[in-house]
Amino acid sequence: MTETDPKPNDGKTNPNPQDEGKPEPRNDDPLDKFSQIKERYEKELSDKDKIIKDLQDKLSKKDNEVNDTITELNDEVNEKLQQAQKIQDLQATVNELVEERAEATVDAYIQKGIILPSQKEAAKKLCLTDNDTFLDLYRDAKPMVETHKQRKSVPTGTAERIANYFKN
Repeated sequence: MTETDPKPNDGKTNPNPQDEGKPEPRNDDPLDKFSQIKERYEKELSDKDKIIKDLQDKLSKKDNEVNDTITELNDEVNEKLQQAQKIQDLQATVNELVEERAEATVDAYIQKGIILPSQKEAAKKLCLTDNDTFLDLYRDAKPMVETHKQRKSVPTGTAERIANYFKN
């Protein structure tokens, strides 16, 4: 190396002669730069962790709201199912009572002799399907069969005449 050759930059002198008199730029230690980068990275990680934590809290709240809503809906569905079961039970009771009423009505007409016992099932079916027509049909009907034994009084003297007839 000669004296006219430029000297290698040892980091302490300014390599550009034009920059003489200007403060020499500070060459930071690479470890300091790494520490700064590390601090920024850790700060950003910490910020991101806070954001994630906030989002997890919001998600947890939403999950709780969803679970509460599902529980409420399940309760409502169960209540509706119970009501539907009660309605079915009530409808079965009503159907049973309607059938018993129809049978009792038909039996009453059979007792009066208006309906023959052989017509019972057809009359009951009509009574169940169209009660108004059934009642209109049999309301003023006359008995076909006498079901009650009633004593009829015979005019006086008739019994003696019949007895005398057979004696002769």
